[in-house]
Amino acid sequence: MIKTIQDLKNISSFNKEYFSEANKIFFNDIDYRLLTSKTRQKYLVTQTFKFSDMFDGVKKASFVIKPISESGKISTKSIDFQTLKEVKEYLKSK
Repeated sequence: MIKTIQDLKNISSFNKEYFSEANKIFFNDIDYRLLTSKTRQKYLVTQTFKFSDMFDGVKKASFVIKPISESGKISTKSIDFQTLKEVKEYLKSK
């Protein structure tokens, strides 16, 4: 059962690479959280700058959520939000 980010990291070699320092730097990730929806679905919530400073030079943080399967696979499908409050409201409705 996945209860923490560390649990998620330890499930597979893919997940260990996903959370590597090199990956974090490349994607401009700030922080990772594990949140659960009303229906007990786990989501990886990444606070990130992504590539927001690529063209205009201004870093803009956002939150990206990705569902996590029971086996610990992080989905490639994601939804972007501007604030953590928006993320939490969305997960309350799921």
